[in-house]
Amino acid sequence: MSGALAPRIRVLEWTRAFATLGIRFWDAAFDVPVRDELRVYAWLAGADFAPVRGVRSRSGVYAFPALPGRRAQEYPASSEEHPELLGPVQEYVVAVDDPAGRWLPTAFSVTLPLGYRGEFLAASADSAPGGAGRAYLFPSAARPVPAGAAAVRADLWDADLDRPASWAVLRATVEGATWTALADEAGRALLLLPVPSVDRLRLGSPPGSGQGPPAGNRWPVAVRAWYQPGALRFPFAGRTDLDPAWAARPSLKSVLDEQQAALVWQEEGQPPADEHAAELVYGEELVLRTFAPGGALLLPRLWISAGVSPP
Repeated sequence: MSGALAPRIRVLEWTRAFATLGIRFWDAAFDVPVRDELRVYAWLAGADFAPVRGVRSRSGVYAFPALPGRRAQEYPASSEEHPELLGPVQEYVVAVDDPAGRWLPTAFSVTLPLGYRGEFLAASADSAPGGAGRAYLFPSAARPVPAGAAAVRADLWDADLDRPASWAVLRATVEGATWTALADEAGRALLLLPVPSVDRLRLGSPPGSGQGPPAGNRWPVAVRAWYQPGALRFPFAGRTDLDPAWAARPSLKSVLDEQQAALVWQEEGQPPADEHAAELVYGEELVLRTFAPGGALLLPRLWISAGVSPP
C-alpha cells in the first residue's frame, strides 16, 4: 500500500545448521555428474534406527538431515568454527537405487565426521569407493548407450559352480586406457567407454553430431575379470526391517577392491587365461563370449573362474 510503513521483522530465534553429509554421484564411464533422480538412503551401521532418505539439491548433491548420532554436529554452537570435526566417529551405510533401472544398485560406507567441509570425497580420495576420489555409479545392462559411446557387454558365468558370476568386475583396456564395469546379481555387465580417439575426431562436437568415420575401424580389446564371492561383504545382512533387496547387495568397496583376479575362458576345453582377447568394431556393440571347442561357435556367456586368496 502506498505510503504504508515498511514491515519490521523481529528475529525471535536463530538456529545454525550444518550439513553433516552431502554426496554427489558420478558416472563411472564418462566422469560426469549423474543428473538422474535417485533414491538414496543412509543409516547408522550396527544400530536399529530407520534409514534417512537423502534430499537432492538443485545442484544434484544429496544431503541427509537428522542423521542418528549427529545432532551436535548438525546444530553446532554459533561460536563453533569447525563443525566438520564435531561428534563421535561413527560409520554409516549408504544405499543408492535408480527407479528407472539405468544404474546398478550400490552400497558403501561413510565415516563421520568427514573432517572437511564440502561434498563427500571432495577433499580426500583415501576412502573413495574404487579409490578414485568420487562416489561413482556404474551402468546397468538396461542403460541406453549414449551417442558417441562404445559398448561392451557380457553375461559373466561362474564356470566352476555353473551359476551367474554375480557382482564380478570386468575391465577392458582399449588404446592404453582401462575402463571398468560391474556385473549385476545375474552376472550381466555393460561397459561403456568413449569412442576411441581416432574416431572421435571425426564425430563432430558433441560426439555423434558429425557424419561419422568410415566403417571398418577396429581396435583390439584386452579384457580381465575380478571375481571372488567369498570376499564380498553385505552391510545390510540381518536387517529384516529394511528393503529386502538391500540384503543381497554387497558393499562397493568389497566388489571393487577385495575380489581377486579371475581366470577367463577364451575357448571351452582349453585352459583359462588371465586375459581375454577381443576386438571392438566402430558402430557395433562388442559382446564377450567364450568360444565353443575349435572356435567355430560362440557360447552365450563369458566363462570365468573365481580368484583365490593368496596363501
